[in-house]
Amino acid sequence: MNPLDSHGGSSTSLDNYEFTFEAFLQDSARIEPDVSPSYHYPNDPTENERLDDQHDILRIVLDGRNHLAPFSRANPPRRVLDVATGTGTWAIEMGDEYPESQIAGTDLSPIQPSYVPPNVRFFVEDSGEDWHYTQKFDYIHTRMTLGCCLRRPLAGGYFECQEVLCLPSTDDDTLPASSALLKWMADLKAASDEADRVLYLGPLLRQWLEEVGFQDVREVVYKIPVNGWPRGRALKQVGQMWQRNLVNGLSGFSLGLLGRVRGRSVEDIERQLVDVRRELFDQTIHAYQKFYVVWGRKPEA
Repeated sequence: MNPLDSHGGSSTSLDNYEFTFEAFLQDSARIEPDVSPSYHYPNDPTENERLDDQHDILRIVLDGRNHLAPFSRANPPRRVLDVATGTGTWAIEMGDEYPESQIAGTDLSPIQPSYVPPNVRFFVEDSGEDWHYTQKFDYIHTRMTLGCCLRRPLAGGYFECQEVLCLPSTDDDTLPASSALLKWMADLKAASDEADRVLYLGPLLRQWLEEVGFQDVREVVYKIPVNGWPRGRALKQVGQMWQRNLVNGLSGFSLGLLGRVRGRSVEDIERQLVDVRRELFDQTIHAYQKFYVVWGRKPEA
């Protein structure tokens, strides 16, 4: 069975899908019908636009690349799976870059565009459930799963994970332990742990891949400033873009985990975010987030 022609499981269509935080916080069992209760983040046009902006920023950080696994136009992957594809931008760009490859993107809801390259297909799937693919992929990719995608061994091909460590760091002690940003992140981590979702994935990825048998495991770690504090023009621009992306996502990152999991009110959460936003605009705080890119090859069994 070709996994790009037949999914093996059911590809669910979500007609008239609409997300609101009010309904999200009132329904403790599910976000919306047919969407996994393990997903604690928004799924609306505002968040989708933020995800596309995030993709553009990370591509700049990667020097215009979508991946670091050793593929090229001279050596393209044959079958690619993008787990938690979101708006599908990464999969679409890969389809354009590798027109002879077959690209499959999976996500919890069908928010991807209808007009895509002919070698790109999208499916509704919860990556935490059993997979139904009978053929192997040359390349499996995940990015920014935020604890929503379970790690799985891959028989053959490359597996690449791209994750931003949410916990900010600083090299000059300008981010005090009493920081509102650090307190907010500690609250998110506690809620994520309670929801049985690992939020701080990045530092664990290399070990996980090695434990399940991957070989030639490589790790590259980038620093992304949380605002425009760097002096260098290029890094300053990245920081300004990342700051805007963080600010636009603060409520979305917070309301599900802190509201549904921890039982806090929207008003209480938004009060906390006032100080977080203030710190994100404070360029005397030289904070950054680490962006982990880890990939490895697992031989055929």
